[in-house]
Amino acid sequence: MNEGMAALARQRLARLTGSLARGAGVAANRFPVAALAIIAIAVLGNLAVEDVFLPDEANLPWLLAALYGAAASSVVAVTALEARGFGRLARFAASLGVAVVLGLATYFGRDFGIYAPPLVAAATLAVPLAPFVERPDQRRFWTFTLWTVVGVALAFFSVLLFTLGLSAILEMIRFLFEVGLSSAAYEHIFVTAFSLVGPLFALGRIPADFDQRVGEADDDRLVAGLRILFAWVAAPLVLVTALVLHLYALKIALTANVPDGEIGWIVTFYALLVLMLRVAAQPFLRDKAPAMRLFGRLWGGILVVPLVLLVIAIWQRVAAEGVTLPRYYVALAAVAALGVLALQLFPRMRADSRVMAAVPIGLLALSAFGPWGAADTVGRSQTSRLIAEYGAALPGSGAIGLRSTDRSDRAHHQIRSRLEALRDAGEVDRILPYLEPDLATRVQLAEATRPDETMTVLAGGLGLYHVAAASTARGFTALRQPVVDLSGFDRGTMERSVIASSLAPDNSRLTATTGDVQLWFSDADLVAVVDGTRDDFPIVDAIANLPDAIFSSEPDNTSAPILDLTSRAGRHVRVAIRQMVQQSPGGAILSATLTFYFHAAEWPGGAPAASATAMDPAPATAAEAITRQPPGQVPSD
Repeated sequence: MNEGMAALARQRLARLTGSLARGAGVAANRFPVAALAIIAIAVLGNLAVEDVFLPDEANLPWLLAALYGAAASSVVAVTALEARGFGRLARFAASLGVAVVLGLATYFGRDFGIYAPPLVAAATLAVPLAPFVERPDQRRFWTFTLWTVVGVALAFFSVLLFTLGLSAILEMIRFLFEVGLSSAAYEHIFVTAFSLVGPLFALGRIPADFDQRVGEADDDRLVAGLRILFAWVAAPLVLVTALVLHLYALKIALTANVPDGEIGWIVTFYALLVLMLRVAAQPFLRDKAPAMRLFGRLWGGILVVPLVLLVIAIWQRVAAEGVTLPRYYVALAAVAALGVLALQLFPRMRADSRVMAAVPIGLLALSAFGPWGAADTVGRSQTSRLIAEYGAALPGSGAIGLRSTDRSDRAHHQIRSRLEALRDAGEVDRILPYLEPDLATRVQLAEATRPDETMTVLAGGLGLYHVAAASTARGFTALRQPVVDLSGFDRGTMERSVIASSLAPDNSRLTATTGDVQLWFSDADLVAVVDGTRDDFPIVDAIANLPDAIFSSEPDNTSAPILDLTSRAGRHVRVAIRQMVQQSPGGAILSATLTFYFHAAEWPGGAPAASATAMDPAPATAAEAITRQPPGQVPSD
């Protein structure tokens, strides 16, 4: 019996495999540019399983997004031209051109003020809409969208069944014959299935007939099921939600109090739900079901009051805290819904579901670039607020900018929140002109070489690592640059922010690789890993010997202290500390900005070339990487 069941399972798996292969073949023939992009995504994904990241680990997600965006935009071009009768060569040329443009905009857009995610999302959502722009009969648009959604869902459900069935067979072989695949092999199977087979099969399920119409005959089981779902489930739920929101608006009107809660997201999802149901239920609006007929008459009216409430809430939040990406897209959703309502005033566009779909998709694409775009708007808003609220005169130049000063916990929290909003929008570069030159240089270097550490470098340079005000934390910032005696040392790092291991977002950033210098604080020690060799240097005891005045002096009058440290293994290092935060006198160090000097001969493998600089006495440019020591502070060897 077991053998019969196994044979049946193999037969079904073979049929499913054949179906997937045929779908992939149709996709490759009809959408060759998209198929090539999908194959590239699958190759990159499988390489990543083996820890091979192209071009590198930080940029791999952007490359994958660029390839996906290229694939989606090429499908839009092909379907749009197919519906208008263009030949195969024209479709290929147009899809290739569009794919190259959108792919390059996605990958390199960060350097040109383009915020790629909404652009890629808009390209995906435009696939069912593109063939029916400026074409008659919106029923055909509804039918094409229905079969596209069903086909894509069926494709990925089939891939899921395929992978689960294959996994079951492989596990049965492991159990019966004690021979099995490694975990990496399973990862390759799932990555290939969902990045290659699934997308190709989904492309093969996109309809090629743009004139098909369904939705009128009651004998179509799928359409009949959708009619029941929309008329007896979705429409009543939307109407009840509308009633609740109108009662809530009445409460606000009576109390004259707009709460600070999640009303923005609630109304946003409600508005999108109403518009989605209006588009999806287009063929059923005149059905006999009372809830559906009522929704068909009132869908525009039940949006007005919640949208007014949403506009008031957005206005208050932006006036108080500025624009962030979530607030921008909540506002964009409100603009899209209001735009759809406004277009109902024009007879030619009234009740056209294609217009209702095109407005939010078009606004989503426009939000990716330009002065009206998400990134530019957030960057302007948060940068101006940072400088207006926390700007101070920078030493030397006297210009207004951001620097490390004593601030309250609330100020620390607000600055970090604004910096994180800039990071999320890819607009950290906007504040570089307002930073001290050395900090701006270190932030730029982190963005270029270690993007995940940019916020750590920025927060450390601005002194934003802190604990509660009731604690005994102490620290200092030294803006006077000392001259360092390099006798006995021939290597040094650029100035960098070093944090406690407990503050690291993950342990991977504390892992050293060959040719690198890694530094962090652990308990009472400064941990250094040079060319793969670790050593611990007791630094808290050395900090305890510093004069108490350094912790209370003004930064402009404080010289960076120079500490000579000796490890338990007998190695010697010298550190120049420009900024430091300590949990308490004698406690662990939370963060510091320092320069680290060492003697290469004391470490196995010599000096790493990637992040340590040889201390040649001749070059004048060494002054950029070496801090300066005032007279009387040069320690003897």
